[in-house]
Amino acid sequence: MTPITPTMSLQAILDRLGAQGTTDREALIMREVLNDHMGGATLEDIPDEEWLRLMGLMEQRKLQGDPNML
Repeated sequence: MTPITPTMSLQAILDRLGAQGTTDREALIMREVLNDHMGGATLEDIPDEEWLRLMGLMEQRKLQGDPNML
């Protein structure tokens, strides 16, 4: 079980997002999103539909930080 905390390992997030296609910056942003919306839960608690919604929020934050990043 991987608890969601502000200091959780990025490796668990990279594993779920797909490490090959995910940057460290995206994993950092996703950790923030997870902590904001699911803090106290575990990665394993998040259903696929919710994970996809949270990924969308991560993409929004990523673009807000750097509009040229696609």
